[in-house]
Amino acid sequence: MRSKPFISLHSCICAASGFCLFLPPLFYYLRTGSLPDPACLTAAVLAASSFLLLLPLGEERRSLSQNFLFALLAACLGGALAGMPVRTWMLVTLLLHAAYLGCRILERYEELWPLFKQFSIWYSVMNHARYSYSLVLYLLAACLPDDAAPPWLRWAVLAAAVALYVILVIRARTGRTLFVSASKETEIKAMIKGNLRPEPIQATRKTEDVARMTRLYERAVALMEKKHPFLDQGFGLDDLAGALFTNRAYLSKTINILSGRNFRQFVNYYRIQYCVELMREDPNLKLITVALMSGFHTTASFNMAFKLNLGETPTQFQERVRTAKLKAQE
Repeated sequence: MRSKPFISLHSCICAASGFCLFLPPLFYYLRTGSLPDPACLTAAVLAASSFLLLLPLGEERRSLSQNFLFALLAACLGGALAGMPVRTWMLVTLLLHAAYLGCRILERYEELWPLFKQFSIWYSVMNHARYSYSLVLYLLAACLPDDAAPPWLRWAVLAAAVALYVILVIRARTGRTLFVSASKETEIKAMIKGNLRPEPIQATRKTEDVARMTRLYERAVALMEKKHPFLDQGFGLDDLAGALFTNRAYLSKTINILSGRNFRQFVNYYRIQYCVELMREDPNLKLITVALMSGFHTTASFNMAFKLNLGETPTQFQERVRTAKLKAQE
């Protein structure tokens, strides 16, 4: 089993952000013997914010964040330690951060398949939040006042930089984007997790239609949970419609509205739940055996459905269950 790193990348980025928040003002004080001015403090806060924007989102490559983490550390701390002008090392830090964003954009669109995953909605929200916060970061850096600026402007820019940093710290600690409302984030995450019993559908639909769809959907769920027709690899929409004495078009529409999924995703949800039960009973089963026993045609479709529903690969889940059983036996 692959061993976990002693310190996670998330912790390293947060620690580096803390270093860049406090060390540049400290270097300024040791070099000049006087307290740092608002421009130096603002630059330190903005540099610390740029580190928090390195946190990878979803399935993004961790190695890219790690490489730019070292580059930003060298630019920020190295420039401050060498006594470079604040605007100089701040500009280098922002240029590196802009390069990081460019690499992420190229990475995102090199492979188009993630765009068609259900959780691409959440990735889009997180990406828009990251770019919006980066834009605020660049604007504040552009407004970095010089010594001739009035004191109120220098402190106002510092206050705005601190506010941005606080938002990014909360974002890093909670996983929220703070870009949309908490209720909307919860709704999106529930849809991604495949919640098959979401909130009631829109009140704009007729009450009779809602009640009829709800009854049909409850019958479909009961059939799937009790009789497990999904274990048949050839199980299709016509089979479920026949068992429920309804037509396939109305059944498909009902499943789409009430589960937020198409029929294939609806069936795969139950297949994955069945897979989980099999692996918990016997974590030493071969994955191809688990896939075939659960109704999947291929391991590729099994792996994709498993990752989509549970957020981890079958191998990772199986290793976790196996480790938990070994610990319980000790």
